[in-house]
Amino acid sequence: MNSSVAIMKRKIIYTILLVLVLTDVGYSFLQHYNTPFDGDMAAGIVPAEDVKPTLESPFGLKVFKEEITYPNPNRFFCHWIFYQYFNNIPLFLQRYMNPIDSAYMSCALSKTVIQIAILVLLSIAISGNTNIFRLEFILAAVLITPLFQTNGYRSDMGIIDPSTTYTFFYALPTALLLLYFAPLILIHHYNKGLKRFKYIKVLWIPFALISSLSGPLNPGIALVFSLLLFTQNILKNIEKSGSSNILNKLKYALQLIPKDYIFFLIPICLFSLYSLFLGRYNSVDHNNEMSLTQLYLRLPEGVYNQFTQKLGFPVLFSVLLINMIIINSKFKTEEGKKILRIFKWIGLFALVYTLLLPIGGYRGYRPNVLRYDMIIPITLSLMFIFGKTTIFIIKNISYIQKFWYLPLIILVMFIFTNSDEPKFDKNDCERMAIVKIVESSESVVKINDNCTVLAWSKIEKPEDSKLKVQLLELWGIINEKKLYYQ
Repeated sequence: MNSSVAIMKRKIIYTILLVLVLTDVGYSFLQHYNTPFDGDMAAGIVPAEDVKPTLESPFGLKVFKEEITYPNPNRFFCHWIFYQYFNNIPLFLQRYMNPIDSAYMSCALSKTVIQIAILVLLSIAISGNTNIFRLEFILAAVLITPLFQTNGYRSDMGIIDPSTTYTFFYALPTALLLLYFAPLILIHHYNKGLKRFKYIKVLWIPFALISSLSGPLNPGIALVFSLLLFTQNILKNIEKSGSSNILNKLKYALQLIPKDYIFFLIPICLFSLYSLFLGRYNSVDHNNEMSLTQLYLRLPEGVYNQFTQKLGFPVLFSVLLINMIIINSKFKTEEGKKILRIFKWIGLFALVYTLLLPIGGYRGYRPNVLRYDMIIPITLSLMFIFGKTTIFIIKNISYIQKFWYLPLIILVMFIFTNSDEPKFDKNDCERMAIVKIVESSESVVKINDNCTVLAWSKIEKPEDSKLKVQLLELWGIINEKKLYYQ
């Protein structure tokens, strides 16, 4: 009887937690659906002339064959997925809704699916469970779901960008990288025997290439992560060596590196190095306005501004500090020590990654080097360790102690949930402007609204709307040649 009551209790708790997750994801979907189009969409979907070379050369070999430079030669898979998705899905959805709604719906669906993918992969990494019906998995999902900020603290710690284009170039590649490393984490951190993985293991080498040629962050993340994993393993193996000779110790440590480390890390490191080399032929922002020294001098200000200007990161840092103090003072078990070590390595990863960011060069939209999209791997690492430490403490503290600890965690989740304002009217102005373009009988339509329309800023010259109008034609929103201006 007690066993059946316990099972029923777990099912009820699981159901409540699942409803919370689905509600939050549904809320995010509505926010995404009501977000305006961004100014880069037309260039990537029509596509613009300077994007075509990227789509024509999957591995960037065009830069060597034709001895040319062009935008993003090492980001083919982002461009290709983005291009294919928005050349097909909006048209498919028009079977069920009008063309304008289908375009906004396509944006919302892509962002939500990418958000769910990252949520699931992070929850697997936190819980060590691939079974989404396990209580620990759904608890991990509940803890980190509010940290996905669509509005609120998005400008500091956003994962899913308001810009659909940026989501495909930052969040999506990050999801690919999380998926790539997921088996390695499960095998070596959780000692999970992935029996079915052996049937698809051969796909992981081409997957390494795809991940490396997707997005601007992946090569750097993969190289830093791999370096730290190798370093951690070598240091651990050196401690086991009984030899007093340094060279013998190192040789012994290298021999003990698991074969899975070699299989997962070497290919992606090689492909990442190739991606970075290919990036030297990127024609975008080839001439930096600032020297490397100037960028490093700006880095401290960038770090300070990024992590202190809004409440999000300070709250997350505070609860992590509390969690670490609790584990260090109360639960220095083998598992507790393991979590503390992970936290230290995450700190080292964040430090090394941040110090490498200035090498990427100057961009006007991130004058102090850091921006929320550039620090996605750091943000996700903090979300991971928040979920990991919180679940560990909940599992180990006494029933009485839960009465003061759980309200603290609920308060943290409430702060993030409350900050993420709905803003369901963000694209109303743009929608009305597009409707005006559709309904106008003029070949050049004047729009009186101040909002952006498929652009980063107001379009003041009709000829600047040419590519935007081509996208509206592609989506079947307009059926005749038009231009517009504001």
